[in-house]
Amino acid sequence: MARPLDIVIVIPPALRPLFEGRREVSLGMPAGSGVVDVIATLLALYPRLQGQLASDREARRHVVLALEEAAARELARGGTGLESGGRLYLFEQGGAAERDDPADIEG
Repeated sequence: MARPLDIVIVIPPALRPLFEGRREVSLGMPAGSGVVDVIATLLALYPRLQGQLASDREARRHVVLALEEAAARELARGGTGLESGGRLYLFEQGGAAERDDPADIEG
């Protein structure tokens, strides 16, 4: 039986109000879950995030989800891009330059 995936999403300071002030969000995802499943779960748990997503109807500031390098390579090969203990990083578009202290991201 496949084991569930424990995934950590790192939240930058500018987006923390959407996540009840959290620096990180830990999710237990079913085995075989992919990045799209993580996004769907985040939207279900934190509906205010929806307002930050890109839309073809109106211009919006939006978020970027970044993967660790190994996860990105695995995703490019057709895998899920996720492994237990993996970390995903949310950024505001253009927001990486806003931070003064890298410790704010790793939290």
